[in-house]
Amino acid sequence: MFAEILTIGDELCRGEIVNTNSSWFAEQLWELDVAPAWMTSCRDIATDIRAAIETAAQRAQLIIVSGGLGATEDDLTVDVLASMMGVSAAVDTEAKDRWVRRFKVLNRPLNSKTERQLRVPRGARVYRNEVGAAPGFEVLFRGVPVICMPGVPREVHSIWTTGVGARIRQLRDGQGGGRIHLAQKTFRVFGRGESMLSVALDGLFDTPIEFISDNKDERPPSFEESIHYRVKFPEVLIKLIVRGVNKDAAAARLEQLGNELCRRLGWLVFGVNDETLGAVVGRELAAAGHTVAVAESCTAGGLGAELTETPGSSAYFAGGVIAYSNDLKKRLLGVLDSTLLENGAVSEQCASEMARGVVECTGADIGVAVTGIAGPGGGSADKPVGTVWLAVARGGCVETLHMEWPGSRQRVRKMAVFKALALLRKVLSPAVGLTHNLDL
Repeated sequence: MFAEILTIGDELCRGEIVNTNSSWFAEQLWELDVAPAWMTSCRDIATDIRAAIETAAQRAQLIIVSGGLGATEDDLTVDVLASMMGVSAAVDTEAKDRWVRRFKVLNRPLNSKTERQLRVPRGARVYRNEVGAAPGFEVLFRGVPVICMPGVPREVHSIWTTGVGARIRQLRDGQGGGRIHLAQKTFRVFGRGESMLSVALDGLFDTPIEFISDNKDERPPSFEESIHYRVKFPEVLIKLIVRGVNKDAAAARLEQLGNELCRRLGWLVFGVNDETLGAVVGRELAAAGHTVAVAESCTAGGLGAELTETPGSSAYFAGGVIAYSNDLKKRLLGVLDSTLLENGAVSEQCASEMARGVVECTGADIGVAVTGIAGPGGGSADKPVGTVWLAVARGGCVETLHMEWPGSRQRVRKMAVFKALALLRKVLSPAVGLTHNLDL
């Protein structure tokens, strides 16, 4: 079942707001084993809306629409679809009753603009809007279900949860020809660029299908398999998708391909789906029974924020020191005058003393330090913008890492946080030998 997502609004086409509805719809559809094949946006112009729906009906088996259900004259979705269906627009009585009661509480009459927002094409299937005025609705245009919702994300989510999601399952299961199941997983990778990862995974789908059957005449199941790369700086997200008529077989094939992907990429894969690097490192710290503290200069608390994003992080995160000035580096972290005079604040020696110092002042088992030049100014010929030194101190030993990453201030900081987390992972699992994997 292939779907088209249509979002309507001048503000989308002018770039005034970020179109989050399309990505949210796509994610929900994938979870329902429905493939979103097209995404379209158009202006609040009747001819454009009509053309977009007519085009979608020629190629999709389901059309999801958001936007154009508001109270003003430029909200035209109801009128356009009513015209295309050859019916009039009518106020939904259930929605009106709710809003009459709501306005009564406010001691105000229901105004004409709000009432305009409560309309649907006559005869449409209506979906209750629990958090807003405009109800969702569904019509059948040229044999294709067209499901319309408002543009406000929280209203979209509510309508989907209370009615639309279940309806799409019903439509999906009612299709002829047998249902195609989708199995998918996203692998989160740090330490190599997209092209290098693609080379490493070349021929992944040549992995023989694991198939065991007592019937020697039975043939292995067939699948549609695909791999998709997306850079989410500084990570690369790799999504594997397997489509097949047998749900269990598709899931088993996905598991097999995922295992092969992890075998090839090794420790570069740090998590799956929604796992963050900070959460993964936190879980490893908790499993080992260790506590960590951070000493940050150029990242200004970014490392501590990543390590404490997960609830319960107080079990392993002791605290941190943000020491921008040299004076604080000396007073709070014990950095020596001679270190700053001879090597500077952005140096291996300074990072090492910061890491040791934060262990000393917090009592944590492990100290992680970051010091660098995030820019855009402050660089020099021998220490250009993007120069960062990282250190991890544990049990009297210190491991350091030097980074040079030219780019914006935000990207330098983000990369420094990720490399600090990766270095901490290496210290927690020294047998991995991660050092060579830290360079993109």
